[in-house]
Amino acid sequence: MRRLGVLILALIVAVAALALAGGSAATRSSAQGRPVRVVTGLAIVHDLVGRVGGDRVEAFSIVPPGADPHTYQPTPRDIQSLQGARLAVWNGLGLDETSADLVAEQGLPDLTVVVLAEGITPIAGDEHEHQAEAHEEEEGDEHGDTHADGNPHLWLDPAYAVRYVERIRDALIEVDPANAETYGANAAAYIGEIEALDAWAKGEIATIPAERRKLVTFHDAFPYLADHYGLELVGVVLKSPGREPSAQEVAMLVTEIRQHQIPTVYAEPQFNARILELAARDAGIQVKRLYSDAFDDQVKTYLDLMRFNVTSLVEGLR
Repeated sequence: MRRLGVLILALIVAVAALALAGGSAATRSSAQGRPVRVVTGLAIVHDLVGRVGGDRVEAFSIVPPGADPHTYQPTPRDIQSLQGARLAVWNGLGLDETSADLVAEQGLPDLTVVVLAEGITPIAGDEHEHQAEAHEEEEGDEHGDTHADGNPHLWLDPAYAVRYVERIRDALIEVDPANAETYGANAAAYIGEIEALDAWAKGEIATIPAERRKLVTFHDAFPYLADHYGLELVGVVLKSPGREPSAQEVAMLVTEIRQHQIPTVYAEPQFNARILELAARDAGIQVKRLYSDAFDDQVKTYLDLMRFNVTSLVEGLR
């Protein structure tokens, strides 16, 4: 009988321990809460948010992978997906203005907004046009405005990508302080990966002879990459998305290619680069690819994009 009592007491203690453990787990789950719904306007920013937030965020990019952020038009499904968003992360400098305007129109309650490029002095001279402005040009308006505040493709300089990660970390901590330690650890690990990739990239670029470090691209997205890695940006075909270059501009580009003895020019997968291909054929050189703000089946993350770009530059210019 005494032995039975001991067994019953042991069973009670075990059940109590399990209940306590379950209660603690429930408390932790309650503290963590549901994942933070985050809306972005670019696939690149979506990837950065996912790396910093991990499984504590549910991120959504209005502009899907592979689409051109200059011209993408949001759908009703995009609008529906915004419901419940607690954080909006924009690049800024006009690149994701359509997405930002769409979200602002929804009047989402308690939405925190962070603009990653804010406070950074951009490189001037970017001539990207918004879709509406390009349309105005097609209708005969020759005074369509550009991204007057500067070139928005900051993340192609890894030093700016690190600043983006830090700002995303801080924004997530602001809206979800209970998981600050997770966001901090994820950001630190990711920054380490970006810096390691950057060190590798600098070593690779150094193998290109100095006189061949000259870059001709289809889209004016690469001044930060060129500046960071010591490349001379010689020419750009498509200075304003939505406006085809004139025959004179193409002829001038061919002349520049020949004068600078450029061995390779670079297209982007989201653009029809027929004009660049014709110019390259006239100059007797090859066309390779670079990625700026769109993903595809081959390049699915920011780190993939940077590795691909560096490899393509070395293969094309060395």
